[in-house]
Amino acid sequence: MEKVGLTNTELQVSQLCLGTADFGTKRSREEAFRQMDVFLDGGGNFIDTAHVYGDWACEEKGCSEKVIGEWLAGKRDKVILSTKGCHPPINDMECSRVDVHSLREDVEESLRCLKTDYIDLYFLHRDNPQVPAGELLEALEDEVRRGNLRYYGCSNWSLERLKEADRYAKEHGLRGFACNQMMFVLADVVPETLVKPQLTILDGEYYRYEKETQLSFMAYMCMAGGYFSKRMAGKPVSAQQKERYHGDANEAILRKLKLYVSEGYQVTDFLFSYVKMAGFPSIPIAGFGSEAQLRQGLDCIDREVPEEIMKDLIFLKRTQSYQW
Repeated sequence: MEKVGLTNTELQVSQLCLGTADFGTKRSREEAFRQMDVFLDGGGNFIDTAHVYGDWACEEKGCSEKVIGEWLAGKRDKVILSTKGCHPPINDMECSRVDVHSLREDVEESLRCLKTDYIDLYFLHRDNPQVPAGELLEALEDEVRRGNLRYYGCSNWSLERLKEADRYAKEHGLRGFACNQMMFVLADVVPETLVKPQLTILDGEYYRYEKETQLSFMAYMCMAGGYFSKRMAGKPVSAQQKERYHGDANEAILRKLKLYVSEGYQVTDFLFSYVKMAGFPSIPIAGFGSEAQLRQGLDCIDREVPEEIMKDLIFLKRTQSYQW
């Protein structure tokens, strides 16, 4: 699998990042171990998790991280590990935990759960505009100096706040954010459905800033939860998917996808290509419901869809990120 260098870092990561939100919950410990083994054998080295993953279904905290930590024994030097902290409590999403104290607490807990001495790439999972960006950057830099983190990034931050952080880093001689993580997907998204739980999507203005700065990027929900694949197979989609992806634009995209799939493509080819061709280092994050789906994903990540075909699909979206 092709490797991608994350901007202003020494990290060389696989073009596909393995998502692990369901490890230890929907995916058993044994299934999770098998997926990570297959991913590693298939050339992948980039694994993404979060301290909050699994809290919605487990009595103990850090369920996903703990499963990964068990598997990591003897493999730490083969994996680029990404995790996230400072997420609100699952039972109170309006309560911000983006502050220096919670950051330090979550970093220490993640290190224990993951059974590692360091985290390669650490994200603030949410933002709190009431806390100066510089205060958070200084706290993250302190974790780097302590050897707990190699690099750090942001997830679900507004463009305004990202610019604030970038300005502070330049003015104070800090490396600043090494990566940005947010929603980026071929599907046309109803933006009102992202207000809760406070998700952000890469829009046109944000895209232009990413391209200008070449800030490394990780795209979550790039598979749209299997929305197109399910529709293609005549399978039901969830109520949330109906609400988030309903509309004429996705119906038009679906019709085009059916045409291209009949010519030998896979739906995943287009979803991955949409992220890969962004014009800045951009990595799709994908979780898989089975080993078979994972193996298909490993096949698809190495395939390239011609640009003219992708243009044909992208122009059907109401809100386009790409500026051709």
